[in-house]
Amino acid sequence: MRRLLGLSAVTLALTACMAGGGSAAEKGATDVRIEPGPGLGAPRATHQLVAAGEGRLLAIGGCVRSGCEAGPASATVDIIAAPDMRVIATGRLLAPRIQPSAAALPDGKVLILGGWVNGRVSGATEIFDPATGKSVAGPAMAGPRNAPTVVTLADGRILIAGGYDGRDVRADAEIFDAATGRMTATGPLAAARSGATGTLLADGRVLVAGGGRPDREPRRALASAELFDPATGRFTPAGTMAQQRYKHGAVRLANGDVLIVGGSDIRDYGGKLRSVERFDVAAGRFVPAGNLADPRFKIADGLLLLPGNRVLVAAGDAAPEIFDVARGVGTRLDYDLGGQWNYMTLVRADARTALLAGGYREGRIEPTDQSWIVHLPKG
Repeated sequence: MRRLLGLSAVTLALTACMAGGGSAAEKGATDVRIEPGPGLGAPRATHQLVAAGEGRLLAIGGCVRSGCEAGPASATVDIIAAPDMRVIATGRLLAPRIQPSAAALPDGKVLILGGWVNGRVSGATEIFDPATGKSVAGPAMAGPRNAPTVVTLADGRILIAGGYDGRDVRADAEIFDAATGRMTATGPLAAARSGATGTLLADGRVLVAGGGRPDREPRRALASAELFDPATGRFTPAGTMAQQRYKHGAVRLANGDVLIVGGSDIRDYGGKLRSVERFDVAAGRFVPAGNLADPRFKIADGLLLLPGNRVLVAAGDAAPEIFDVARGVGTRLDYDLGGQWNYMTLVRADARTALLAGGYREGRIEPTDQSWIVHLPKG
C-alpha cells in the first residue's frame, strides 16, 4: 500500500462570482486546494467510486491493464478511510467487472451491477458489504446492461434504465428495492439509450438526458431527454437539447435546475464538446448555458457542485476547471494532473473534502492508480 504522498498542496485562488457580477473584494474569495492522494490498490479506469457511509469510500472494479483490459484486480474493491484518505483494506467482488455501475444502499452496503464480465456484458448484480469486504449475489436484471442510467430515488429505491447489452442499446427499465431485495420492471424509456445521464430532481422525478449508441457502429447520439416519475412508473418527453451528446456529465444546481456538461457527438474522440446546457425545471426546457474552457467527454462521474453557483469539472483533461454558472464560463485551473485522464471518478467524502481517483490516459489507454484529494471551499 502506498503512503499518502507528502507533497505540498497547491492553492488555487478562485473568485466566487454571483449572478449580478461584482468584484472579488465585494464577494470574497474561496480556496480550492488539490494535492496528491493515496495510491489505489491497482490502476483503475471505468471503475466506480462510492461513498458508503461511516467515513468510507469504495473504489470498485474497473479495467486495470493497458488498453483498458481486465485483470485480477478488476474483482477487487479499495476501501478508503475518508478522514485521512488512506486505503485501509481490499475487498473482493464475485467477478472481475469492467465499467460496472454502483449505488450505495441505506444500510451502508453497495449494489454493483452490469458492466463487462469475462468479455461479455453482464446481467448479474452483487451486493458488497464494506464491513466484511465481501459480496453476495443480488437479483438478476432483466438482461445484460453496460452504461445504463442508475439513479437512487428519493425513497431509497434504485432506478436502472437502458444501457448496452452487447448487441444494441436497451429501452427497458427496472427498479431495485433494497427492502425486498427484488428487481421490478418499470418504464420503458421512450428511446433506447446508453451513456445517458440521470439526475434526481427536487420533486422526486428523474431527468434522463442524451446518451445513444456509443458502444458500436453506427454510433448514435441523442439530443432528447425524458422525465421518470416514480409515482406513475412512466417516462415522458422532457424537451430536446441543442446538442446531441453522450458520455457527458450532469449535476443538479442549488436552484433545482440541471446543468448538462460536455460529452461527445457521434465522432467520439473527434467530437468532444465544450458546450453546456441547463434544464430549466420550471419551464420544462433546455437553454444554452455557456462553454467549458476545454472540450471534455467521459466525465459522467467527474463533476461536483461547489458553493457560489459553480461546478468543478475534474475529468476529461490534464487540468480540472471551474464552470461559473452565472457567467456561463469555464476557467481552467493551474494544476497539472499529469495526464489527460478519462473515466475519472470524483466523490465528496464530507462537507470540505472530495476524492478524485483513477482514470486512463487518453491515447495510450493506460489506467492509473493515482488519486487526488480536493479540499473544498466553505459554504
